[in-house]
Amino acid sequence: MRKPREDASSVRKRADGRSQLLIYLLPDIIRELKVAALSQDKPAYELAEKAIVQYLKKVKRRSKS
Repeated sequence: MRKPREDASSVRKRADGRSQLLIYLLPDIIRELKVAALSQDKPAYELAEKAIVQYLKKVKRRSKS
């Protein structure tokens, strides 16, 4: 895995501390995510982040049992 660039421009840094991640999704999933985000008046990344956090908690609980 390649290391992130140390000299990344400060323009790319977000105030909330989030980092960018590129993932590939099927077009239908992207469309549904965008529609859901619009209907909830939230950015798509917030919905995706919430779903990922919930999934990771679920997986972590399973591994403890």
